[in-house]
Amino acid sequence: MRAILIILALFFLNGCTTIKPSVAQYSIVIDNLNTNSSALGCKEKSLKISNAFASSSLASHTMEYMESNNRVFAYTQSQWQESPSEMTELVLLKGIRESELFKSVHPSKSRIKSTLMLETNIEEFMQFFSEDLKESHVEVILNLSLIDAKTNSVLGSKTFRSRVETKSLDAKGGVEAFKSALSEIMSQNIEWLDGACR
Repeated sequence: MRAILIILALFFLNGCTTIKPSVAQYSIVIDNLNTNSSALGCKEKSLKISNAFASSSLASHTMEYMESNNRVFAYTQSQWQESPSEMTELVLLKGIRESELFKSVHPSKSRIKSTLMLETNIEEFMQFFSEDLKESHVEVILNLSLIDAKTNSVLGSKTFRSRVETKSLDAKGGVEAFKSALSEIMSQNIEWLDGACR
C-alpha cells in the first residue's frame, strides 16, 4: 500500500511540472572572406580592435525585431550565443587577421600595445518586418575609426551600411541575413583600411 501511495505521489508531482521548450542559440561565423590586401603601409604595424560602442540592447543575448509601427519585440525561443556587440568584434578580428593587412591584430583585452586602434560604433543591428508581416529585412550600420594609438589622432573614419532581405520570416532567416550583411561590410572595411594605410 505504501509503494502505491509513493508511486501516485510521484505521478502527481510530475504532472505539476511544466516543460519549458529549449531556446535555440545563434552565432554568426563568416568563412571564406576574400580579404587579401596588397597594401604595404600597414604590414609593419599592429592593430587592436577596441570594444564596440553600442546600445545596451546590443550588449545582451536577446534577439529583437521591429515591426512597422516602431514597436520592438523579442524572440522568445531564440537568442544570440554572444551579444551582437561581441559578435561584431569577433567578425572584425577574424576578417582583418585573415586579410594579412597588418603585422598582427589583437582583441581589446590583449595587453599588447598596438600601433593602431580600430574603434567601432554599432549604429544599427536590427531585423525589420513590414506592416503586413509578409516581408522582413535586416539592417547593419557600423561606423569605424582608425586611430593612431600613440597620438590618439584619427587617421580615417567611415560609416558602412548593409541591408539584406531575409529568406524566411523568423529568427533563423534574420541570422542568415545578418551574416550576409556583415560579410558585405567586412569586404568594404578591408578595402577602406587598405586605402587608409597607404
